[in-house]
Amino acid sequence: MIEQLRFVRLPVASLDEARSYLLEIVGLEHAERLNQGARFRSDSRAYSVELDASASMSQPTVGVSLRTVEQMELVSELLRKRGWNIEKIPGDLCRSRRYYAGLACQDLSGNHFELVVRAEDKGRRCFPSRDAGVVGLSQVVIGSRDPTGDAAVWVDVLGARITDRVGDAVYIGWDEAHHRIMLVPSSREGFLVVGFEVENIDVVMQSSYFFLDRQVGIVRGPGREPASGQVFLTFNGPSPDVYFSYSTKSESYSEERRPRQFAATLGSYCSWGSASALPELGGTAS
Repeated sequence: MIEQLRFVRLPVASLDEARSYLLEIVGLEHAERLNQGARFRSDSRAYSVELDASASMSQPTVGVSLRTVEQMELVSELLRKRGWNIEKIPGDLCRSRRYYAGLACQDLSGNHFELVVRAEDKGRRCFPSRDAGVVGLSQVVIGSRDPTGDAAVWVDVLGARITDRVGDAVYIGWDEAHHRIMLVPSSREGFLVVGFEVENIDVVMQSSYFFLDRQVGIVRGPGREPASGQVFLTFNGPSPDVYFSYSTKSESYSEERRPRQFAATLGSYCSWGSASALPELGGTAS
């Protein structure tokens, strides 16, 4: 039922500072300027990241696409029965956000999602603002009060699958990748890691030196994730409790392999033993 992880929308205090950060540090392409926001591309999507400086939203929103309006209407009722807050997005707002139809959703942990249909792609290639080796938006890590309960809704209603677990954290996928969403126990409102796939391990290591040279806070890595096989680097984002991550391509999902359970230790989050400043991902707050 789920087709793709489409975008994230982030509230920011200063549009100019956040815009410069996404261009000069993260290495995205500026796609569209809005009245009180901006959109950025990482791949063929019309946009992967939207910044909102209007002060109308308090925490991030993650956009996920479904195939048809009929599917969207079906899951709307099913999600309400599971306790999600659901609101249909008006047509003119859908058009301004570059998709045909959508639902604004809030899960039991208070996380915000948009389930959208027929989100736009661009025919023109993406031209990033710096050579960061970004291939595209690939995954998000989201804080949850109850990862097991929240994951059950994604599986039972939206047709996703659980691929692995680390302690109470749950990896969720729906296509050939190991996962697209990771739900982690967190007491922070709006905790989010926005993950981009990059070309190879060389790009990850080059970016680690790039960030150190520019005093960008690295909060995790470089390291290798045991569950997915990804080499990763996680760093500060433009707003509190929001982070960005680069990672190599994950191991392919296999229906023949059962979901594994890893212990809730730092080694289960990184087989290289790199430090983490994120309690949600095996570390301690710095």
